[in-house]
Amino acid sequence: MHLPRHRPRLAIAATMLAALAIPACGSEPGSPQPGKSSQRPTHAPAKDKKKVAQDAYTAGYNRGRAVRDAGGKGSPVREVVWGGCTRRALSAGQEAEADRGAWVSGCLDGVSENAKHLPSGQVTKHSNGKDLLDRFKAWLSGTDNRPMTGHVNRLTLVELHHSDYDIELTTDYSSTGDDRSAATGLAQSFAKWWDGDDGDGTAWNVVVRGADGEKLAVRNL
Repeated sequence: MHLPRHRPRLAIAATMLAALAIPACGSEPGSPQPGKSSQRPTHAPAKDKKKVAQDAYTAGYNRGRAVRDAGGKGSPVREVVWGGCTRRALSAGQEAEADRGAWVSGCLDGVSENAKHLPSGQVTKHSNGKDLLDRFKAWLSGTDNRPMTGHVNRLTLVELHHSDYDIELTTDYSSTGDDRSAATGLAQSFAKWWDGDDGDGTAWNVVVRGADGEKLAVRNL
């Protein structure tokens, strides 16, 4: 490596840096300077819900187009009628988790070769299903899986696209050890109990989440 020729300039720069490093008179090192806030810089604000929804929709749309290109004319039937896009959203990673409903909407439009209809805000809607949870726990109490009732804290109805929705069970399970196996058993028990009477909508999946919100198990309904 060649040393720079203009050494005097380097010496001047070093002197200036040393002077800047000396605390102002009457102040302690690290204390805030006059006119400056003592608060640390905050993190950049999260993307607004509209941007998040549109990004998720676009990702879903691109996946839907890819499925259509690979599967041909039969793809829309599988993805729209039989819930293919809804099930794919659960394995699409963060691009879908941010707004799963927007991702599903994009996937359905993409596989059907519809024009893009970017959402103007968050698409996924969550509602408390306490009554449904109470009925499920009552059923569990009469089975060999009764101990599971103490691990389920909440049941959430997750509306994704029009009348399509998933059911999420929030538990106190951890993401390690035998708890994952227990979460799988819980999902299987719920699918066994679920009678398929979806009313005006269609429930496609049951998702079991752990204490930290991580997805531990998924079962088709």
